[in-house]
Amino acid sequence: MGEYAQYSIKINGKWYRSGDKIPTSGNSDLPKTEKQYTKTDIHKMTTAELQKLALEQGIENAEQITGAELKKLLFEKFSL
Repeated sequence: MGEYAQYSIKINGKWYRSGDKIPTSGNSDLPKTEKQYTKTDIHKMTTAELQKLALEQGIENAEQITGAELKKLLFEKFSL
């Protein structure tokens, strides 16, 4: 049996509203939980960490982008 969301939550790109059933770990349809980044998390990252995260998020040529620009791109990506 699944749990029910107590508030709106985003899991692996899918939104669940309050009262929606969330799949349990016994269900193969359970999405993987993504780390929820905050602006503070991103601001604290080194350029190397930003580049790694950007590449994981599908931002091309992250190695050639400055840290400040990567922060802007990641803020947009995560809707922060």
